Amino acid sequence: MIHVLLVSREKSVFKELETAFSDNKITTEWTDTAEKALSMLSKEKFDLFITEEQLPDMTGRNLIEKVLFKNAMMDSVVLSALSHKDFHEAYEGLGVLMQFPVVPGKEQARDLLDHINRIARIAGQTSKPKGEPI
Repeated sequence: MIHVLLVSREKSVFKELETAFSDNKITTEWTDTAEKALSMLSKEKFDLFITEEQLPDMTGRNLIEKVLFKNAMMDSVVLSALSHKDFHEAYEGLGVLMQFPVVPGKEQARDLLDHINRIARIAGQTSKPKGEPI
């Protein structure tokens, strides 16, 4: 089972995404600040975290950098309105899996699950996909 931490000022941003994840046996937890996210990520096992770019206490980029300093294998996704080119320049080298729109939905959940399963197959970690098809 996949366990995801959602980080944003407003939980409602993730409403559709959480529904799609829940339908596919993906568990989520939410927090509203980067500091709380850092604490949760250090205490619990998460497969990845999804953050918005502007949190109350730091930027999403700074959060990703701090997480990677503690766990270089942690995957992340960023909610961003940047163009694809600007996003790539802003997050290059940080291992961000994907860019989601500012309010992600079912399509992004499906794309993320497909991406995670592709990585797992390539890494040879599993021959059985995680979650259920959306």
